[in-house]
Amino acid sequence: MDKMTEGEISFFPEDSVPFDVTYGHWTVKWWQWALSTPKAISPIIDQSGEFASVNQPAEDVWFLAGKFGNEDRNLPNRFCRIPAGRSILFPVINCEANPLEYPELRTDEALIEHIRSDEDTIISKDCFVNGKRVPVYRVKSDPLIFEVRIDEDNAANVKGGGTARASADGYWVFLKPLRYGEHTISFHGSCENGRLNSGANYRVKVE
Repeated sequence: MDKMTEGEISFFPEDSVPFDVTYGHWTVKWWQWALSTPKAISPIIDQSGEFASVNQPAEDVWFLAGKFGNEDRNLPNRFCRIPAGRSILFPVINCEANPLEYPELRTDEALIEHIRSDEDTIISKDCFVNGKRVPVYRVKSDPLIFEVRIDEDNAANVKGGGTARASADGYWVFLKPLRYGEHTISFHGSCENGRLNSGANYRVKVE
């Protein structure tokens, strides 16, 4: 069964195959979207939601982003418009590693171990939709090793960008389409005993 419901909020569980694609592979698509977007229009560092629509999938799913994990507990407050009928995927807190960012991680095994150990330090992961708590699922990338293209002028400040093998792990929410009108989506996660924080507050209008 692909769809679960919490109150009036419907969502996909971690073992589902939304639109004939595994949950884990959707997270790969999210990372490829996030890392290939130039810094100047990156939804990850956008504070207002101005760039939320950049390079979105053509149909079925809409990606939201948190912020890069750092010691600042303040979260961006964003507004965006989402086409009706789109499911919404976003990470509450997640980790990706590739040799362009971490030259010391020279093997696939090292990449996988790095992201596993990083996610194991997470101490909080919360998500609320319209004020109601929804479940957050830990989902590994599918496949565990995948290819990413990092834009030359990227938000992660990887010098020169390029293409690399990567692995990812994290805690995600995958909502079924919301009703027409305005909704609130708030999520926050922290790791390294609360030192690093990620997340965002969204006001979205489905139209």
